[in-house]
Amino acid sequence: MQSTLIVASLMICFLGVTLAASMPEYIQVCHRNDPELSKCLKSSVHNLRPYLAKGIKELNVPPLEPLYIGDLSILDGSAGITVRAKKLSVLGASNFEITKLRASTQNRRFDFELILPHLQGEGMYEINGNILALPIKGNGPFTGNFTNFVAYVRVQYDIKKSNDLDYLHVKEFSLKIRTGKGNLKLENLFNGDKVLGDVINDTINQNFEVFTNEVIAPIARALEAKFLVITTKILENFTYNELFPV
Repeated sequence: MQSTLIVASLMICFLGVTLAASMPEYIQVCHRNDPELSKCLKSSVHNLRPYLAKGIKELNVPPLEPLYIGDLSILDGSAGITVRAKKLSVLGASNFEITKLRASTQNRRFDFELILPHLQGEGMYEINGNILALPIKGNGPFTGNFTNFVAYVRVQYDIKKSNDLDYLHVKEFSLKIRTGKGNLKLENLFNGDKVLGDVINDTINQNFEVFTNEVIAPIARALEAKFLVITTKILENFTYNELFPV
């Protein structure tokens, strides 16, 4: 009986080492029953950052640097102003730092809180309406710098079988953003009127948090969709037992 247990233990150890050796270097395996699972998962996600920045070709994961969002309707006019962004891209998304993480295999849920220390955005804009009690109209290029934005991410997952193997499947992925500090510059406001343009840019930047709180929700949804694609691409390439062995 004792020898059987020893053999079984050796087989489990051998299987664990074999699985670990077959995993790519950017995947840090975490054991699902590890009492420090949240700590391990945090380390694992942080380990992914430089690979996410460049993209992971073999998994069809697109690069995070820059993160191309494209065209986005930010405000549709219902609040008295229409704002659209085109060719929107963001630098710095891969430099996130997880500040809190709670992992529950029992509830099949991961909750993250992370900080984005510095983001740079650029693209084209169209704006027409009233904001901060001022009329505003224009279209052209814009740039923005954003510091210490905080993101809250919730991932709810199922375990589904495919070819008799278990895979993690994202059931729900939600992302919310709390704005931080920063500044925006909108070029060509009022057909290039520098005096009026400077007034609007200064007003926006003096009330940066108020302005960004008005426009952040659709941007968060766009980021949510991008990060869901990345998460799904990674999970569909590895089995549950490869990512989270017993």
